[in-house]
Amino acid sequence: MSFDIALSKSRDLDLSDGGDLSLVDGAERIAQQIEVTLRAFLGEWFLDVSFGVPYLNKVLVKGPDRAQLEAIFRARIGDVPGVTSVQRIDLLIDHAGRALAIEFEADTTEGLVARRFYL
Repeated sequence: MSFDIALSKSRDLDLSDGGDLSLVDGAERIAQQIEVTLRAFLGEWFLDVSFGVPYLNKVLVKGPDRAQLEAIFRARIGDVPGVTSVQRIDLLIDHAGRALAIEFEADTTEGLVARRFYL
C-alpha cells in the first residue's frame, strides 16, 4: 500500500492534525495525484518536463478543439499510477466566466474514483 502526504482543500500541506502532516492512501491518494497532475503545467516541474498538461500550447488557446482537450485530459489521468482506465470524462466549459471544470470517473487499483475539478 502506498501513501502520500495529504493536501488540504486549498492545496497546501494538511496540518489539521495538531500541526502534524497527514497521510492519505487508497483511492483518495490516487484522486489527489490526479488533481496534482491536472493542475500542473507541462514542463513546470524541472525534474520531469514531460509531467503536466500542455495548457499553454493546447488548452489556453483561442478556439481549442474539444475532442483534443478530452483526449489530453483522458491521457493525463490515465498516466497516473494506479489508474487502470478512464470510464467517463466531461469538460464543463464556461466561456463567459473563462473557467473549466473536469468531471471524470476512473477505475483504479483501489476502486472507482469520481471527481470534479475546477481549473
